[in-house]
Amino acid sequence: MQRHAQVVATVHAIIDLAGPGVTSTRELIALGITDTRIETAVTRGELLRLRRGSVLPTSTWAEAEPAERHRLAVHAALIAYPTAVVSHTSAAQILGLPLAGWTPRVVPRHSERPDGSSDARTSGRIGNSSALLGIPTVHLTILGRRRTGAWLRIHGSPLPAAHWTTVGAVPVTGYSRTLADTASLLKPGPALALADAAVRKIVGMIDPRADQRHAAQDDRCRAAAYRAVSTVLDTCAHRTGIDAARRALALVDPASESVLESISRWQMHRHRIPMPQCGMLITGDDGRTYWADFVWWGLKIIGEADGALKYATRDDLIREKERQEALERAGWLVIRWNWAEAVTDPSIMIRRIERAIERRRL
Repeated sequence: MQRHAQVVATVHAIIDLAGPGVTSTRELIALGITDTRIETAVTRGELLRLRRGSVLPTSTWAEAEPAERHRLAVHAALIAYPTAVVSHTSAAQILGLPLAGWTPRVVPRHSERPDGSSDARTSGRIGNSSALLGIPTVHLTILGRRRTGAWLRIHGSPLPAAHWTTVGAVPVTGYSRTLADTASLLKPGPALALADAAVRKIVGMIDPRADQRHAAQDDRCRAAAYRAVSTVLDTCAHRTGIDAARRALALVDPASESVLESISRWQMHRHRIPMPQCGMLITGDDGRTYWADFVWWGLKIIGEADGALKYATRDDLIREKERQEALERAGWLVIRWNWAEAVTDPSIMIRRIERAIERRRL
């Protein structure tokens, strides 16, 4: 009991001195927590070592959601490799870019030694806590170094200063470089969603004071964002998978506001549907203007991609009904589809659009 009380006191001291997150053991020793006390707490399962050189309270990991576990793992990886930059899917998560259809790889904690290599003996140190279900894979880039561990991927690629930035205190590849690194890991539709979101973010950075929707339609902002991404892709021309990023950029539209809209456009492209304009203002017969997801101007067709949260309440549904009626009275044909009709079985959405186009042409 006395030993357990000492271990608990050590963990509380660490939290008081360094906070509840990941901390380097070197920093803890400098703060007066001896290496012996740290090792005892790790052995007894009160501290967790994701990688050699850093620890965090096991309770922090137990209570963390997947996104927070990824952040903690990134912190541990950067303590081990302080000159690295977070990249690939890890960068996309930090930057808030979509990774539709991508499943994060999670490594069971008991399969690793503290340094990331396999050793079943460490499983006895972590008890039966559900805190240790797994560690999400983290991607880092360091010039000249390449290594694959149980949950850490180090990419040895050139990384010019213009290709990375910081989010908080975390060095991370920028939107363009993240697209270059990550597009080939996704299917074409989700890769387009990643590209749309990246260019949309860059458009917002060009004129931060502008309304996001209007900026996404501004030719000057769109052209500048496209050039910025193209420049980065050109410097990555030798990289494996860069063609996937180029194909996505060729179809990019920052006015696409969701993954569903982007994948819908990809399905239209591959089925050779006349491409609509995205995110357009339309005036109803009530004199009010409404944003439409897709517009075929010459045919007076509006397409709406209805995500699961688009009409969350009864009031949302009533407002949408009034909106659609105002647009239809103004002469517009409104067609709609959801995720299942555009992604799971895209033939449903395609047939619906084709029938609407045929009806208007007749």
